[in-house]
Amino acid sequence: MAKGKVQSLKRGVASLECKVKVMFLLISTEQNIHFSVAIGTGKILKLKTVNKEYRQSELLLKTIDSLLAGEKLRAIFVVRGPGAFAALRTGIATANALAFAWKIPVGGIKLKPEWSLLDEKVKLKVLWSAGLIGLKKAKQASVEPYYDRAPNITVKK
Repeated sequence: MAKGKVQSLKRGVASLECKVKVMFLLISTEQNIHFSVAIGTGKILKLKTVNKEYRQSELLLKTIDSLLAGEKLRAIFVVRGPGAFAALRTGIATANALAFAWKIPVGGIKLKPEWSLLDEKVKLKVLWSAGLIGLKKAKQASVEPYYDRAPNITVKK
């Protein structure tokens, strides 16, 4: 990540914050064992990690709602892969639906292998920076998942 680009983008976001409180949402559901959601401006202001295995579909929207508390979003960043098939689909479908309903941009963040080794809070900060850098490209209508292998959805005989 180019340090100069990050600093320039942070200054741009900071100038927007002075005029209006600009909020972004990050959704990270690439694992089945937990998921994380964060909101913030140029930096993460609130974050929540839910450590409930295979519970993304039940708890993701409730978690997002509890973090937003009436804040108006400017864009959504979502991890698009690689990761667990069902977990990714849940996060991406949620991000796409919210972006469509709220008429805001959505951007996908492809995980780099070394990011998976980081502590969750550190990883979210890295994802946040990647999301801000990709914000200019986040004008797409939806995010598509990236799978590093074929989905394993049936039992082999």
